[in-house]
Amino acid sequence: MMIVLTLMLAVPVFAASKSYQFYYDGAYDSHSSSYISGPADVSGTSVTIKLTGNYFPYLTVEGNTYTGSYDSGTNLTTFTFTAADPSEDIDTQLYVSTVYHSQLYDLTIHWN
Repeated sequence: MMIVLTLMLAVPVFAASKSYQFYYDGAYDSHSSSYISGPADVSGTSVTIKLTGNYFPYLTVEGNTYTGSYDSGTNLTTFTFTAADPSEDIDTQLYVSTVYHSQLYDLTIHWN
């Protein structure tokens, strides 16, 4: 019994790449989705997304706010956040800050 338990604990959890789009008001939003740099990495309840540009200071998911990490070398902003059930679509609030507008957008991460 202890051997089985030890083997179960030794098995690593692998991240899965999942393709997604942003939905706004229940429909696909091509403008916000154009900033998605690639698939999300999902591991357990942890989700990592990368967006192109330095326009995204923070993201709110399930009442928790996460600060974006911008890398000027890649021009990507990375968010890692927790979602209760990342197999379902995830409602978010993404703050966008540009010279044209700075506001909070209600977006849904819709898995493809």
